[in-house]
Amino acid sequence: MEDDQQSFRQLFNHFYPGLVRFAMDLTISREAAEELVADVFIQLWKNRKQEDPILYFKTYLYTAVRNRCYNHHRDQQKHQWLELEAEDALPAEDEVHPQLEWKEMQRWLDRAVESLSPQGRTIFRLVREEGFKYKEVADILGISPRTVETQLVRATSRLRQALHQYGGGFNQPIPGR
Repeated sequence: MEDDQQSFRQLFNHFYPGLVRFAMDLTISREAAEELVADVFIQLWKNRKQEDPILYFKTYLYTAVRNRCYNHHRDQQKHQWLELEAEDALPAEDEVHPQLEWKEMQRWLDRAVESLSPQGRTIFRLVREEGFKYKEVADILGISPRTVETQLVRATSRLRQALHQYGGGFNQPIPGR
């Protein structure tokens, strides 16, 4: 039993941050995202003795969180909030100094990611940050792999434009990427 708890704790610690980021893309509220992800893990713990093993654990978790988020939206009827987040995400041009440090550029890029459409942002994060393949993202979101590819191309193009605005033609590779 102790081994089960320790293993579960390790899984939780490994997947929780990425799942919360994913859920925040779908729910807007960090509190709601954390609660929904915790609910998924609670359900997973309750069903740990289930005879049918989960074959694709990471995909299972993201799909379960997605479904919880969709149910949350349905129950709360707050779909209009999805559009509000992107409006003020990028700073005004006069706020950006051309020689900002790396951390500031990273914040700029994070804001640019936040300004993407909800679906584009989710797809970008799942593919680029979480390492999912197009097919896996398509399965998680219930869309076609072609839609994933199209959305990722659009997101990458918008982020490239944001980096260009940030650095006045910034074309150097991003450290650590």
